[in-house]
Amino acid sequence: MSRLYRVQEFAELAGVTVKALYHYGRLGLLQPHRTTAGYRLYSARDLERLEQIVALKFLGIPLRQIAAVLDGPPVDLPDALRAQRQALEHKRGLLERAIHAIRAAQEAIEPGKPADPAILKRIIEAIDMQDDIEAMRKYYTTPEAWDQRRRYHEEGPSPEWRELYRDVYAALGEDPAGEQAQALADRWLALTVRAWNGDPDAQTDNTTAWMDRENWPASLKQRVAGFHLEEVHDFVQRAAWCARRKYFSAAAWSQVEAQRKQSAEKFSRDWQARVDLFRDIQAAMEEDPAGEKGRGLAARWQALVNESCAGDPEVQTGILKAWLDRRNWPATLRWQMETAYMANSEQFQKAADFLERARAFG
Repeated sequence: MSRLYRVQEFAELAGVTVKALYHYGRLGLLQPHRTTAGYRLYSARDLERLEQIVALKFLGIPLRQIAAVLDGPPVDLPDALRAQRQALEHKRGLLERAIHAIRAAQEAIEPGKPADPAILKRIIEAIDMQDDIEAMRKYYTTPEAWDQRRRYHEEGPSPEWRELYRDVYAALGEDPAGEQAQALADRWLALTVRAWNGDPDAQTDNTTAWMDRENWPASLKQRVAGFHLEEVHDFVQRAAWCARRKYFSAAAWSQVEAQRKQSAEKFSRDWQARVDLFRDIQAAMEEDPAGEKGRGLAARWQALVNESCAGDPEVQTGILKAWLDRRNWPATLRWQMETAYMANSEQFQKAADFLERARAFG
């Protein structure tokens, strides 16, 4: 039979107070043996249960719920721990927002001068702003995605993004197909790729959040207003589109611009045709480009080109010039074309080279 302990020595053994043991007993959490005289006697099993009680209490689970967790089905414990973890994460978020607000208030106090009596109001405003930032969480489908982008919403754009925004805004009057605009578009792409790869120094808002920017919290709108993001985004998009303009005559480019307004249905159909073509080319890489299959793939590519130029020989000339110069494409154009064919850089170049060899025998 295992040893039994009186209440005082059990309290000393367990590192709790006698008062705590009595309290646990009243709540039905810990029920020791009783002598005929009514004295409490605790066993090693009681010590094990007490350790469980103390652990769950430390985690913040209310005492009145602990008995249900310990005495209930085994599945109750994971649910209780999950709920408590979520509660603690919420408390952590509140603490982080309070710390951020206090730090901002401290930085606003000028050394050697009396503190502004309105400083507490600023702290409250800062906490409210943090609550607004928390509202941006809805745009992120996983906690990991939010953790990656949260810094952007709390601190604003990184120094690299800020500099790029300023440079693009200063270039709004430039030709979007010119060297300066193209260099800015390439910088934009490089930073965006770094953000996609989780680089904390290059984080930016995600596409879903940007598309819903009209509904952003007021504090976030105010924070980014100075970067003129609407104009900046629009210019970079035009620069990206104009990355291929140098291959076309003025008349041909006007036709390309007009075709840009094609219906969503046609755009989707053309995109799928390109993706299917390159997928078939990749599957035929071991084939002879001069063979029937290779020449058939080349014919499919030529049919896509013919449809894209809508019978305009100048547009076709521009498309072919761009295609033949593919190894010299700027980063933005290369990324657009690789995306259009759903292929990485190596896959795209190998498939394009195979296609070029097959066209020579067409």
